Amino acid sequence: MPAERRPLVTIAIPTYNRPAGLERAARSALAQDYGPVEILISDNASPDARVPRVGNRLAAEDSRVRFVRQPRNAGHAANFQWLLESARGEYFMWLADDDWIDRDYVTRCVATLVADQTLILVCGLGRYYRDDVPVLDERPINLISSRPDVRLVRYFARVSLNGPMFGIAARRDLLAVGFPAVVAGDWMLVADMAARGRVRTLEDVCIHRSMSGLGSDTERLARSFGMRGLAARQHHVGTAARIWRDMSNGVSGFGDMSWIARTCAGTVAAVLILVRFTFADVIRGGLGASNAASLERRISAWLRARDSA
Repeated sequence: MPAERRPLVTIAIPTYNRPAGLERAARSALAQDYGPVEILISDNASPDARVPRVGNRLAAEDSRVRFVRQPRNAGHAANFQWLLESARGEYFMWLADDDWIDRDYVTRCVATLVADQTLILVCGLGRYYRDDVPVLDERPINLISSRPDVRLVRYFARVSLNGPMFGIAARRDLLAVGFPAVVAGDWMLVADMAARGRVRTLEDVCIHRSMSGLGSDTERLARSFGMRGLAARQHHVGTAARIWRDMSNGVSGFGDMSWIARTCAGTVAAVLILVRFTFADVIRGGLGASNAASLERRISAWLRARDSA
């Protein structure tokens, strides 16, 4: 794409109490080989005073950076939504404050979106780290069927770490969906986008993601939405019910599907979530941590071999 025709892309970084991670994330955004970028940082009222110092310094050093400190902590979903509503770019992506992206991430994703108008969301491959050591690459999520119900079933058959959440899309499309303020809101967002168009993962460009943080502890994440006890520990049951209800009732992007297609897809999606997460947790408890981890590694290796076959 000629440089003079490149649309503005907003890279939005929600941050909370991670000054070093914020600096790394923002530097990777500033280092993009794609020219017109806006880096929009929203500090969700971090108690750590180093976070606003980093944000203000980045903004002072580079005019492409906008830093805003929220007056109070409104929760992570509200912070994600504020960034989306406040962005100026025609295209948009979120970047977590403990993640970073390859130098050509924006260029590759935007070029793919522009070249194929059936695509609504494009992401790079998620590469995951623990203590800065790479531990796994996410299985790529490609939802390219012409049928939205097939795309949705395939999504819920595969989603776990949800790399597509950090892909690039037209901001108007994301605004039409919004960031749902519920547990697994990131799943709901990507599913809604997949109901509207195709989703592709580029396997030769990466978003590098930390396996620490709120999203890595699903029970703690559920508690952040006010859930307690068994509801927090087994929040996937509520997620399955919510997905079935929203899809069956034709909420948001699901409404463009026929009643039969969305009800069938919603039922299959709910069953997949229960089997892959709730029932799997029961099996893990019965096997013990060591045996469960060994079984999961063997299953993961088999799935990756099947993907590459």
